[in-house]
This record gives sequence, structure tokens and C-alpha cells, in this order.
Amino acid sequence: MNENRYTAAGWAAILSAVGSLAMLGLSIVFDFAKFAPGRTPRLPVPWSAGQTAAVAAVDALSWILGIYALVRFRDLLRERYGFHAVDRLVWIVVAVGLLAAAASHGQRYAMSREAFSLPTVLVTMVVLGVLNGVVGIVFATRLLRVNGSLNGYKKPLAYVYLAGSICFLLVIPSLVGIVLLVAWSVLLGLAFFRGEELEELEVV
Repeated sequence: MNENRYTAAGWAAILSAVGSLAMLGLSIVFDFAKFAPGRTPRLPVPWSAGQTAAVAAVDALSWILGIYALVRFRDLLRERYGFHAVDRLVWIVVAVGLLAAAASHGQRYAMSREAFSLPTVLVTMVVLGVLNGVVGIVFATRLLRVNGSLNGYKKPLAYVYLAGSICFLLVIPSLVGIVLLVAWSVLLGLAFFRGEELEELEVV
């Protein structure tokens, strides 16, 4: 039995999902900590510099693992299916995602320094949400063109990513989009664990 070259990528994808959930958990805890009895909360909730740094550090680790998994996914599509339609698109997905993450952490840091501008935040959220949504929709629809089923994971991967991207495009349900991309990362990890298994290519 051949060793699975994609096992490390599978664990990276799943640990990236765990990191994203941890980041969301910390964000919720830090937000609700400001809603103490007898205090009037501000919306959005300002964090301390330490809280902002902690969330950014967890997110950075999640991103490192996620980028590795995504690049290995591109490699799998190349090696197993001769599929090159996402070769460059993978880096665009990474770039727009990192841009949105950096903007989010930057806004939190500005809030901790009381340099917060709500109109700027809203405009940034809308622009980056639409950008991530459009890029994600293109990525998801291209996955459906892979000449194979990815051992049964092609359609789940494509449709979950598509749903998450639509949430980003609509901006308001962005949190749902994040949760869907966490689920996508877990699916990707499971697909990697079966990455060396043979399957018949589809006739197109």
C-alpha cells in the first residue's frame, strides 16, 4: 500500500479549521466580556491591544496551515487529474482572504487605540466582502469542472465553498460564511486522507 503524500495536508486543513473556530470563540468571549452588569457597551466592542494580538496570532496560525493545505490541494488537482484551472486562482483566493483578515485585525487595533471610524469600517466590509464573494464563487464553480469526483468530495467541496462565498457577497451573513468555510476546510482534510485512492475519471 502506497504512503499517502497528502496526509500532512489533510491534518493542516483540519487544524486550520480548528484554529478558525478558536478565533471565533475568542472573539465572542472578548466581545461578551465587555457586557458586564452596570456597564454601557459600545458597538462594535473595543478590545484591548492584548486581546487583539491574541486573536491575530491564532488567526495567523490558522492561515499558515490553510494556505499550505490549499496549495497542496492545487498540487493534488494537477497530479491526479491534470487540472490547472485554479493554478493562479488559488493565490488570488489567498490574497483576498489575507486582505480581509488584515483589515479586520487592523480595525480592531484601531478601535483599541480609539481611532475607530464606523463609515470606514462599513465601506471596507462591503468592498472586501463582495471581493471575497466573487473570487470564491469563481473558485467553487471551477472545482465543478474537475474531471473526476475527488473520491466523492468534489460536489460537497464546491457547493459548500459556493454557499460560503455567497454569504460573503451578501456581507450581512458573513459569519455564516466563515462557519461554512470552516466546514469546507474539514471536508478538504477528509478528501486529502483519500488523496492516493484511485478512481475512474469522468467522461466529458
